[in-house]
Amino acid sequence: MDTTMTAARGRARRAVRRLVPAAALAGLTLAAGVGSAPASGVTGGTPAEGYAFAAHIQAGDLLRGCSGALIDPEWVATSAACFTGAGAPAEVTTVTVGRPDLSVSGGQQRRVVDVVPHPDRVLALAKLSAPVIDITPVPLAAVAPAAGETLQVLGYGRTATAWVPGRLHRGDLTVQAVGGATIDLAPAAGTSAGICKGDAGGPALRPRGAGFELVGVHATSGQAGCLTAPDGATATATEARLDDIAGWVRQTVRGGTFVRLPTSAAVLDTRGSIGGAPGVKAAGATTSFQVTGVGGVPATGVTAVLLDITAVTTTAGMYLTVFPEGTTRPAALSTLNVSANQVLSNSAVVTVPGSGRLSVYNSAGGVHIVVDVQGYYTRTGTSGGGYVPVTPTRVVDTRSGLGGGGTTTIPSGGSRTFPFTGGVIPAGASAAFVDLIATGATAQGWIGTYATGGANRSVMDYVPGTTSHGVSVRLGTDGRATFTNNSGSPIHLVMTATGYFTGAPATGAGLRTLAARRLVDTRGNAAPIAANGTVDIATGLPPGATAVVNFIVVDNTTAGYLRAWPVGGAEPATSLSNYPPAADVARGGLAQVPVGTDGRIRVRNVSTGTTNLVVDLEAWYAGS
Repeated sequence: MDTTMTAARGRARRAVRRLVPAAALAGLTLAAGVGSAPASGVTGGTPAEGYAFAAHIQAGDLLRGCSGALIDPEWVATSAACFTGAGAPAEVTTVTVGRPDLSVSGGQQRRVVDVVPHPDRVLALAKLSAPVIDITPVPLAAVAPAAGETLQVLGYGRTATAWVPGRLHRGDLTVQAVGGATIDLAPAAGTSAGICKGDAGGPALRPRGAGFELVGVHATSGQAGCLTAPDGATATATEARLDDIAGWVRQTVRGGTFVRLPTSAAVLDTRGSIGGAPGVKAAGATTSFQVTGVGGVPATGVTAVLLDITAVTTTAGMYLTVFPEGTTRPAALSTLNVSANQVLSNSAVVTVPGSGRLSVYNSAGGVHIVVDVQGYYTRTGTSGGGYVPVTPTRVVDTRSGLGGGGTTTIPSGGSRTFPFTGGVIPAGASAAFVDLIATGATAQGWIGTYATGGANRSVMDYVPGTTSHGVSVRLGTDGRATFTNNSGSPIHLVMTATGYFTGAPATGAGLRTLAARRLVDTRGNAAPIAANGTVDIATGLPPGATAVVNFIVVDNTTAGYLRAWPVGGAEPATSLSNYPPAADVARGGLAQVPVGTDGRIRVRNVSTGTTNLVVDLEAWYAGS
């Protein structure tokens, strides 16, 4: 049972007995000996302290209470019996970590947004709504325990004398036998500790150096010594092993690998029939469309997509917001900001729901909307590559001849091929992630890119002057890619590499999805960011992660650009997001920025004028 509940004992007793068989541990409690130890602890009455990774799990109101362990900033290992199946729990389920005494404040609390049960063990991994950045996860054991080894077991559940004790307890149990998927435990010599309702999923730990490693999670128990133990209760317990399925755990928690499509897939174009929603979209309209099973995007197994979204034939200044269909539109977020009479694009990383459908909202005026999928993320573990951030490095600049091809512009209708590997991007990379800048344009147009064997498809629609945002570039086996200028204006191209995707799914970092949220909006400050001023942004991500963010410049007084880097790291010499003079209301650009000290990134406004800055977090990659 949830140890924070203050409902009458009789009511709680009825709820547990209805939902939990005595030995199945869908709601265990760590127990001391048969009525011998006080309710404040187990072994000798000692409370459990120093186990910040221990987790308390509550499903709904008076439904189920379990225990678990934080094994990753956004994942908890626990018992599969704590949930009714895979996917998002039907009832609101919360996880509290870093709070050994639930009656006091402290620690971190998150919702469970996804559950992945192991196919043949009483084990589940629960994904949290946001990562926990100030508590170190417990590592998995790499070696199975041996018979006779003593493990420390934790749990938040019932004791010998208390139905709802309200705090974490510890006991010592000895390994009796190790099976192919389980570990059998019994009380250590001279002790009477045991496992009962409320402790299901709690960790069994082996001391390692100054800390611990996770050997298993509580699966079943005889429940001897527990308050109201059933007749015939025994002191034995069974753990679900973790050491031999570390690969499955890593694959589940690491996130999605990226597959850059040979040619971007057109999934919505309201100027015609693509996406099944033709016609100009009026202010306040929401348009839904299918992304999975279209244009090379698989029908199943897709966790997120990297999109190119374009507003065409705008009649007013507006913003577009792309979000998973069936979820509440994040009212404060914008994916693309555009002024009247512009054709302009931005990239975005968007979580894909089970239906495989996304929605796009138009804030004002009338607009046609075009959406292409540059690539998709999958958790299958059999395709794509992981992400590796690099020090922002300029790899192409046609103004100086960097990247080859001389110092001339790319003419209207012209193309140029550039090498990308051999420097910060290694040979064998499947795709590069770059900040793409079209500059010197005198007319609107679009830039396409492809590797050998691909077809020309837009990754950026630009306007006169300078336009920039992050894009993925598919690389050929020779590490090269071709770019085309599709407009009536010659342009210069400038590209800064900020990362790359590896050529194998087991390497690099996987994409972690989340509900997109606003991190900062300086319009609420007393003053905008000064010329050459900086602002630190708390991402809520662990140091060493990479944040996928949309930088939106608002109310700027002159043209300029941004730089962004991890707090505690070196400031790059290159721009990351260029913005135009004050004629535009707002301009956004996707970027991927490593996270530094205290989960923060630093942004500099490189300009002679002031600006406000809005930053939205779309997804993230874990560090190495």
